[in-house]
Amino acid sequence: MSIYRVIILLVIISFLFNSCRLISKLPTDEAEIAVLCKNKKITRIHEIQGVGHRSPLENSTIQCVTGIVTAVSGTGFYLQDLIEDGDDCSSEAIFVAHSSGSMVKKGDRVLVYQAMVKEHKPTLGQLNSLSITQLVNPKFEVLSSGHPLPKAVILGKGGRVIPNLIIENDVKGYVGRDNALFDPEEDGMDFFESLEGMLVEVHNAVAVTSTNRYNELTVVADEGVDAGLFADTGVLVIRENDYNPERILLDDTFIQIPKIYVGAKFTEPIRGVISYDYGNYRLLPTEKLVYENGKIDQAKAEPPGGKPLSIATYNVENLAATDESARFEALAEHVVDSLLSPDILVLQEVLDDDGATDSKTVSAQLTIEKIIKAIMLNGGPEYHAISIDPERNSEGGISGGNGRIVILYRPDTGLKFNGLGEAGARTETELIVEDGRVALSHNPGRIWPNNSCFRNSRKALIAHFEYKGENLFVIGVHFSSKGEDGPLYGEIQPPPLPSESRRIAQAKAVNAFVKQILETDASANVVVLGDINDFYWTETVHSLMGEELKNTTLSLPERNRYSYIYQGNGQMMDQIFLSASLHQKMLSLQVIHLNTAEIEIEAFSDHDPVIVYLGLE
Repeated sequence: MSIYRVIILLVIISFLFNSCRLISKLPTDEAEIAVLCKNKKITRIHEIQGVGHRSPLENSTIQCVTGIVTAVSGTGFYLQDLIEDGDDCSSEAIFVAHSSGSMVKKGDRVLVYQAMVKEHKPTLGQLNSLSITQLVNPKFEVLSSGHPLPKAVILGKGGRVIPNLIIENDVKGYVGRDNALFDPEEDGMDFFESLEGMLVEVHNAVAVTSTNRYNELTVVADEGVDAGLFADTGVLVIRENDYNPERILLDDTFIQIPKIYVGAKFTEPIRGVISYDYGNYRLLPTEKLVYENGKIDQAKAEPPGGKPLSIATYNVENLAATDESARFEALAEHVVDSLLSPDILVLQEVLDDDGATDSKTVSAQLTIEKIIKAIMLNGGPEYHAISIDPERNSEGGISGGNGRIVILYRPDTGLKFNGLGEAGARTETELIVEDGRVALSHNPGRIWPNNSCFRNSRKALIAHFEYKGENLFVIGVHFSSKGEDGPLYGEIQPPPLPSESRRIAQAKAVNAFVKQILETDASANVVVLGDINDFYWTETVHSLMGEELKNTTLSLPERNRYSYIYQGNGQMMDQIFLSASLHQKMLSLQVIHLNTAEIEIEAFSDHDPVIVYLGLE
């Protein structure tokens, strides 16, 4: 071997030896850190995070902090301390906000020698948002690179048990401001806060949603053994006192979330850091997801024997004539192939002919014609449509869309609709009695459209049919959205529900009209259905039911009561109510899961249709 080769070999050995020393020599020696900090005060990250939702050192300047970088984004990096305090209530990690976060790399040992502690609300304009403890305006130095990452905290079995029932039950007011009990063992909100910024991993995860339009996915740990109520489809369903804090929302901050379907099983641990944004705690995976995808079975209605009357409700999510033909074709397939062309189909969110364009157009004639034509082209019947144009921009919903309720019906099945009068957007429909039988002054009509509870909200549409010699009143509703209500993981607890009072008032208005019908004709068959925008145990629903209506939702097993998924929670927003005598003739209620199992950007709507079968012989 030549002398030059020997020299090169010695240089390589020396480099590797020193590199190994550098990697293994972590900042665990107080004296060493004191030297690095030039004898400035050393602060541990758990001291900054504290035990609670806000830092006890908020607005203080930190002289010296050190740790290992676990993840890097364009706005900063996550720094985790290797010296722990042994208290699960305090996090050992923190986000260091810096516009040049890319200057550091995962595995770097970083010394932050001056920074301000701030509580940052990540959601722009969201006052009811929790905050993230951050170090801002930092001065820092990369001391060495290539260090192994801190050991990830296991969420679930073999690690920290995730609360599976309570999100927060110790706060009445603002989180972190009223000295309430901080209880990570019981409260999901406190549990995830105690892990803020930390490296975690989830074993044997199962997807309880498909990938949504924001490239998010919700999973549960340990194949869901300690999770709540699962539908037959694998969706996690809420109950009156259980909003499933065991849900883990995966976010695409660091990796791309692929098209994953509900039921997918993850064959490798999901690793990443815990953060918070848009009213939710999130796990931001830092490694590629390894999984076996779920399988979607084609949902289809199963009618009972005989010739029952079928009535369905379907929120078609802002369908307008300007939409691509594929949307109408998808709806037609759902109506004909999955719902089997129901006798009556009540649609919500049918927009005017130019959709979201804020013009003077309010008519939905073209939109409705395209719906009917698409159904016929798919082999379905020729439906007749019932609707009333709203006043421009007076119904809420998508701006400029002038959404409304449309009732489609099949005259070929024996349904008779006798139109009466031309009700306008503000025409008050009243009950009249003809030949001893109750009828409407305007058919179709709107139920108390001038009532203040319907201001800037969708008005209820009522139509009077005759079927096999009996009166049948169908009332389509779309109550006010829950959009302005507080998030489950918001700063204000319990979550405020400012929209609830409007829904309750709308429900009472519809119930009062139903009561008038039944007081005039006790044998009348009444169906109220649509997007209730509230849960089946709420005051909204109880106000709508009163003593006059029965909720068909209760005929379903509790685990299968969902038609919509929000933030990983299956919930029953679309409901059908029947007058007491008609409820006795109910043969079957079915939720046809056509959309909630799909990748959201590929789904036709964000709601599933619901169909009821009635034995009116």
